[in-house]
Amino acid sequence: MALIIIKKSPDYQVAHLLLEIALPQDKVIFLQDGVLFAVEKDVKTLVKDGVELFALKEDFVARGFDEKESLVPLISYDEFAEIVEKEPKIIS
Repeated sequence: MALIIIKKSPDYQVAHLLLEIALPQDKVIFLQDGVLFAVEKDVKTLVKDGVELFALKEDFVARGFDEKESLVPLISYDEFAEIVEKEPKIIS
């Protein structure tokens, strides 16, 4: 299991490559401009089954989105920190 952190918007190919390498039971968290993935209609089809997707709520709202628009669960900074502490491997 690994935690993959994506900070770049969907316009960057490296962000898509990080999604492609995610394995079942991995977690992906979108931060900064990466939260734009949270409104992509096909975001869940970009990863393998069993990959958990999250977006940082504060970054999502800071970009003018309403929380209801997110297609993935939104998490707080505290929840983000908890996930980071638990994951032995982090890819960013």
